Amino acid sequence: MEALSRDYSDTPRRCLFVFGSSGEPVAEIFRQLLLLPHSTIDPQHLEEMAAGSRCAVTISTPMQMVPEIVRSLSRINVAIYQVTLLEDRPSPEVVRG
Repeated sequence: MEALSRDYSDTPRRCLFVFGSSGEPVAEIFRQLLLLPHSTIDPQHLEEMAAGSRCAVTISTPMQMVPEIVRSLSRINVAIYQVTLLEDRPSPEVVRG
């Protein structure tokens, strides 16, 4: 874990976020994440967050973005119950042919 705290690479890693409430402001924070390279989230999950029916989401993003997401959620008074790294190694590249 110590090495991950110093990971400033663009290597995406899968993380689980569990928060206390959802809605359009929460969905907007995660939509902003999609503007950055190397970050992905299921579009259906974004819509469910915006509708207020999803309070957990799995994303793929560089480790350096995790504290930024936590700060953004706390700024809009959203309780954060869990942030979990789902894998300790980078995801293998998807080869498309």
